[in-house]
Order: sequence, then C-alpha cells, then structure tokens
Amino acid sequence: MQLAKELYQLQELELDLESHLLQASKLQATLKDDSALRQAENSLAEAALHLKDQQASLRALEDQSADLDAKVNEVKKSLYSGRISNPKELSNLSKEQELLEAKRAQIDDQALQGMDNLEELQARCDQMMENLESVRTLWQQSQSQNTQALNAILSEIEKLKSERQEFISRFNPSDLELFQALRKSKGKAVSRVEQGNCRGCGLKLTPAWIQRARAGTLVQCSGCQRILYLD
Repeated sequence: MQLAKELYQLQELELDLESHLLQASKLQATLKDDSALRQAENSLAEAALHLKDQQASLRALEDQSADLDAKVNEVKKSLYSGRISNPKELSNLSKEQELLEAKRAQIDDQALQGMDNLEELQARCDQMMENLESVRTLWQQSQSQNTQALNAILSEIEKLKSERQEFISRFNPSDLELFQALRKSKGKAVSRVEQGNCRGCGLKLTPAWIQRARAGTLVQCSGCQRILYLD
C-alpha cells in the first residue's frame, strides 16, 4: 500500500478518535449538569417559603381577631351587666365597643384577603411540585440515555485507540515523526489531491508532483507542506 495512503488512513482514524473523544467530553459535561433540576427545586423551595410566611401571617391575624373578639365581649358584658348606670361611662363603653368592632372588622378583612393569597400560594406551590416531578423524570431519563450513549462511545474509543496503536507500528520513525509534526501544526498532515490541486491549501500542483505522488513517493505540498495523497 502507498505510504501516503496509509498515513491518510491513520489520519482518518485519529480524526475519528478525536471526534469520539469530543462527544464523550460533551456527554460527561451533560451528565454533570443538573442545573435544570436544581432550578426547579429552588423554585419549589421559594414557593414553599412564601406559603409558610403567608400561613404565619394569617395565623397572626386570626389571633388578633380572637383577641379583639374577646375584648368586645368583655365590653359588652360590662355594658349590659346593669352594674354601670353613669351615662357618660356607658357612652364611653359603647364607643369603645364600636372602635373594637371596627378594628376587628378591619383585621377580618385582612384575614380574608390573606386566605385568598394563601390559596394562590398553595396553588403555585402545587404547580412548582408538579414541575419539579416533571423535570426530575426528564432528567433521570436523560441521565439514563446519556449514560448508555457515553458507555458506547467509550467502548468505541478504546477500540479506535487499539487500532491506532496497531496502525502506528507499521511506520518507520521518521515518517511517523513528520506525520505527527504536521498534525500538531496544521491539524491535518495529509491532504488529498483533487483535480490537480492540493485540497489543504488549494495550490495547483505540477504534473511532475502529481506523478511522484501517484507513484507512491512521499511528496509534500510546496504551499502548505502537507503530505500529498492521490487515490
């Protein structure tokens, strides 16, 4: 087999290996990424915190209402007990009752609004819980699929590494050193010749160069220095 053709095949094998390594790296990064799950958990935690605060606020309003109710009853008890006959004192008690009842009505209105808010927050919390379960299910499915894909790619990588090692043993050290130096500096060490041009840099090759390359002699492009390969 022509040396240039074998080097070209080695290059294709290495490019394939690099592609698989890149895929494996992306999949490993994806497997580590649980940001969507964390975000859903944080949203639920935030909604639950607002719900808890609202529940505490509502309990405080209910306690205030109960205290005011007790005070109103106490005033009524004094007002209608018959023990007080002084008109001014009775008038003051009546005014105090009105003030307490007005304050209790205000608190009760706030409590009603608080109950509406609580209902909305509970609904949002339920929605966040459903969203978290949905995100978790999708994430687990994705983890399973990506893990399977990663294992398949890692297996293929080992196979390609083995093939590459076997391939490399075919070349003499000087040819391999040239190949590796060009791979390192230019990405691709071997360039196909198509319609008389080097595909690597586009240089128009002379018939003599093409003839040498076709004969199997290792020829480098004078433009890009890559090894020329003809089918």
